[in-house]
Amino acid sequence: MKNLLAIIGFALLVTSCTFYEPEFRGGESIKVEQIDGRDIKLRAGGKVYNGNGYAIKVKPSTLDVYIDDEYLGKVHLDKKVKMKAKQETLIDAPLTATLAEGAMFRAMRLAGQKNVTVRLKGKVRAGVWFLGKKIDVNESRTLDGLQLNLGQ
Repeated sequence: MKNLLAIIGFALLVTSCTFYEPEFRGGESIKVEQIDGRDIKLRAGGKVYNGNGYAIKVKPSTLDVYIDDEYLGKVHLDKKVKMKAKQETLIDAPLTATLAEGAMFRAMRLAGQKNVTVRLKGKVRAGVWFLGKKIDVNESRTLDGLQLNLGQ
């Protein structure tokens, strides 16, 4: 019984701690690895600083993808990603995008533009030790359309 109370007390202590949202520090890139019908295998990279005193694991999650406010489909994180505590981490995340009907043509048209705004919206599952939480995401990044590397 003491162990159970200690675990509950520890869980309350951890969940009451201040959480600092990880900070993107550049190097964002998207590389298309394989196209199979409406499914696209991607690698997304970037530098992320985790200002928290504990490592954060982002678990496989699915988000809606918009490019220049046009819905393109859903993207799924295939493997969990770990961000080290109080460090900048270079993330290389494997993703699978499932495109909506007609989205490939819109994406190819947008890939030739100088700047495109990529927005991800939905819930991401994250965890610290054995505790997990769903976090609302509504993030936008402006990328050079040539960084999308479609068809390469």
